Amino acid sequence: MFSFDDITGGSDGIFIVVALVIIIAAILLVLMVVGFRYKWQKYNISREERLMREVAGRRRIRVSDKNEVLERDNYTCQICGISKDYLDSLCEGLGDYLLLEVDHIQSVSQGGTGDDIDNLQCLCWRCNRKKGGYKTNEEVRRLIDYGIDYLDQD
Repeated sequence: MFSFDDITGGSDGIFIVVALVIIIAAILLVLMVVGFRYKWQKYNISREERLMREVAGRRRIRVSDKNEVLERDNYTCQICGISKDYLDSLCEGLGDYLLLEVDHIQSVSQGGTGDDIDNLQCLCWRCNRKKGGYKTNEEVRRLIDYGIDYLDQD
């Protein structure tokens, strides 16, 4: 019926087959190394992202907590003492321009979190910038030359 002739030509055919096997093995090895490096890189990136999300989660303060802290502190900066009511007493509506922020008493860099409402305080923007992540309220209070104590009370 059918007959097949040997066209490999002897030992030259074996050399070609061995060369093809070596080339295919090399390609598979390169693909395995590239795949391994991709997985390793993806694992490291996700680990860094997890750490960043953890810190961001500790830093985040819910809006309801912000409103509660502002009301608790009577819209008054806990360092310099400037308040919305004081500015409104000088000129009606002036207190609306006071930029108050909710800050961590023990900063996130020192292990504080935004989940504990007792770790939050109301600060004006100037005091919050001076405080940063490493100073305490007392250190900032010694540094400032503004606030309710420096305003003319007449």
